[in-house]
Amino acid sequence: MAGLPGTERPLFIGIGGDSGSGKTTLTAAFYGLFGEDRIATVCLDDYHSLDRRQRALVGLTPLNPRANDFALMEEHLWTLKRGEAIEKPVYDHRDGTFGRRQRLEPRQVVIVQGLHPFLAPGIRHTFDLKVWLDPEPELRVAWKLRRDMARRGYSREQVLAELETRRLDAETYIRPQRRWADLVVRFHRPTPGWKDMGHLGVRITQRHTLPRLSFDHSLHRADRVRLFLDFIDEDGQRSDVIEIEGQITAPEAELVERTIWAHIDGVHGSVHHVPPERLGTYEAARGQRHSDPLALTQLILAHRILSAQKSMMVRLTAGQHEGLAWSHRHL
Repeated sequence: MAGLPGTERPLFIGIGGDSGSGKTTLTAAFYGLFGEDRIATVCLDDYHSLDRRQRALVGLTPLNPRANDFALMEEHLWTLKRGEAIEKPVYDHRDGTFGRRQRLEPRQVVIVQGLHPFLAPGIRHTFDLKVWLDPEPELRVAWKLRRDMARRGYSREQVLAELETRRLDAETYIRPQRRWADLVVRFHRPTPGWKDMGHLGVRITQRHTLPRLSFDHSLHRADRVRLFLDFIDEDGQRSDVIEIEGQITAPEAELVERTIWAHIDGVHGSVHHVPPERLGTYEAARGQRHSDPLALTQLILAHRILSAQKSMMVRLTAGQHEGLAWSHRHL
C-alpha cells in the first residue's frame, strides 16, 4: 500500500465526545488552517458493527461497545499511523446503513473523531493529542436536536426518545473517557435559558500531560479571559484552565487572536492565515454564524496540534539518533 514519503509519521489527534457535542463544528476550521491536502479525517461512527435496523433488533445503542468493531478500528488506525492507506468502511447516518468502502490515504495530520476514541487502550495509545468535548448538557441536547432534525431526518420526539434510550450507555461508556484527555473543552451558557449561541462562554482545561502554553500570561491582557494555574479539575487531575467569557468584545478577541498568531508564527509558521470570519463559524437555524470564543478555541487547539507535531518530530529525531548510536556500537 502507498504511504507517506520517507520516514514521516502522521500526527494523530483524537477528538471525542458524546453525540451532538460539537466535534465536527470544532474541527471544521482545521482544514483552512492546515490545508485540506495535509489533513485526513476518520469518523469512528464508520466502525459500527451493526446497522441501525440490526441494533434495533438486538436492543443495542451505537454507544455500546458491542455495536462497534474495535478490532478493525485499531487495525486501521495503526495502519494509518505507519503511513499506509486503508479501505475504510462508511456508515450513512441518513438511513443507518453501510455504503461502499473508501480508500483513505494518511496525511500529515490525521483527525480521529467519535464516541469511543479513548475507550480501548490499543486505540487510545495511537494519539499524540487527545481532546474531549464536554459541553453543558442542555447545550448538547439543543445541538443534537438541531443536527438530527435538520440533517438526519428525525423528528423532535424521536431525538428525545433516543437520548433517553442512550442515557445509561453514555454514563457507562462515553463520559468516563474524559479522564484520558489532554484537553477538555466545555462550552456553557452565561445564565440559564441563554439563547445566543454566538456568545457562549468556554472553559479549556489543559492537563499537565501537556507543557504549559508559552502565551498563557499574555491572555491576562484581555479582561474577559481568565487563567487558573495548577488547578485540580473534575477528574482529580492537575490542570491549567483558560476561561473565555461569551461576552468578550471584538477588540479583546482580536487582541487574543493576535497573541496566539504571534506565537504560532514565531515557533511553527506552518499553518495558513485565514480571515477571522472563517474561524468560529457554526450552523444556526438561519444559516452560518460567528462565535469569537469558538474561534479562539480553534486557534488554541491549532497551536496545541503544532506543539504536538514539534514534540513528535523531536522524539522521532531522538529515536533515529539512538538507533544510529546502537548500530555503531553493535555492528
